[in-house]
Amino acid sequence: MKSHQVIEGEPAYLIHQRPYSETSQIINLFSRHYGRVDLIAKGSKRPKSKFKSFLQPFSPILVSWSGRSQLKTLRSVDISTSKKTNISRKHLMSAFYLNELILNFLTIADPYPDLFDAYSLSIENLSSADSSESILREFEINLLTEIGYAINFRTEAMSLKKIKPSLSYRFIAEEGFVSSVTSSARDALIKGSVIQSIDQRDFSKPETLRIAKRIAREAIKYHLSGKELNTKKVVKSLKKTI
Repeated sequence: MKSHQVIEGEPAYLIHQRPYSETSQIINLFSRHYGRVDLIAKGSKRPKSKFKSFLQPFSPILVSWSGRSQLKTLRSVDISTSKKTNISRKHLMSAFYLNELILNFLTIADPYPDLFDAYSLSIENLSSADSSESILREFEINLLTEIGYAINFRTEAMSLKKIKPSLSYRFIAEEGFVSSVTSSARDALIKGSVIQSIDQRDFSKPETLRIAKRIAREAIKYHLSGKELNTKKVVKSLKKTI
């Protein structure tokens, strides 16, 4: 029998929420020390609920919960002392996209403290950045690395040969970077210098940012195994509950 778990004041973010009954919800959280956690927020749909004003996406919160099963019970929510974030309308879809990556790739109760910090920084940066592109690319690459699907930007696929800036490569999601000599897909070639820039997280050139997006999205699509992300649907669902 699983022991009764009681967690107090855990740093977290609301990732998603959905109706559970006429007055309650199931909420999906990303917590720093416990990873993804699913909780029942009893009475959270009531107008005078003590949870309602605190359960907002992209706001750092401190959460307490308890329970034996995988689906725990929310006990309290408080505003974190961390800097409050205010995502601008133009970056709102990008922020929800990050949430959906968390929801689809992280398993329940597996801690990813470094990824939590990366997510927190990404949300903070989205509240002040002019463009979201480099923020998204860095988080995508960090997420793939943290969950064990790291992209090797330093050597060729199935080889110890280092990526050379003067050569061209093709990216294959399930393998990595393949030298252009072994590939006939000339329209998909990537310069070695661009690969090295992505490895260094140098997105100062538009070409690097464009290629990084293509690589990250191809890798994410492959590891989703046919499952599609539905960020627009998530946004619509959350707007009904916040």
